Amino acid sequence: MKTLFLLITLTQNGAGDINASFVNTQTLKQCQQKALMVESIFTASKIPVLESRCIKSNLQFSEFDHASTASKIRNYYLIYQDEKTLQISAMPDWSRCIYNKKKMDLRHGIVYCSSSVQSIR
Repeated sequence: MKTLFLLITLTQNGAGDINASFVNTQTLKQCQQKALMVESIFTASKIPVLESRCIKSNLQFSEFDHASTASKIRNYYLIYQDEKTLQISAMPDWSRCIYNKKKMDLRHGIVYCSSSVQSIR
């Protein structure tokens, strides 16, 4: 099985909500190049980037598509990260994400509840 890389970018909107975007790449170099491009787009739009990381991952996500309407289907993810790892877990809804976040031991890492228009394939 070939190692794939996943770029995860976490941004925060004006209401304080955390949004996740994902880009699958074949190589670490491609991932790092995409990270620079994606970060510059968000920065130019004055959208704060909380985290942007390339990780080895078997997770594959649907293509990014801007949420053009509030009725666009949202997916929710519990994202845990520390210095060495990043774990992404799909959640059925926002309240379940918050519930699971509160149960986690946060002494060694950071946990985000995020939403995304992208889904895990």
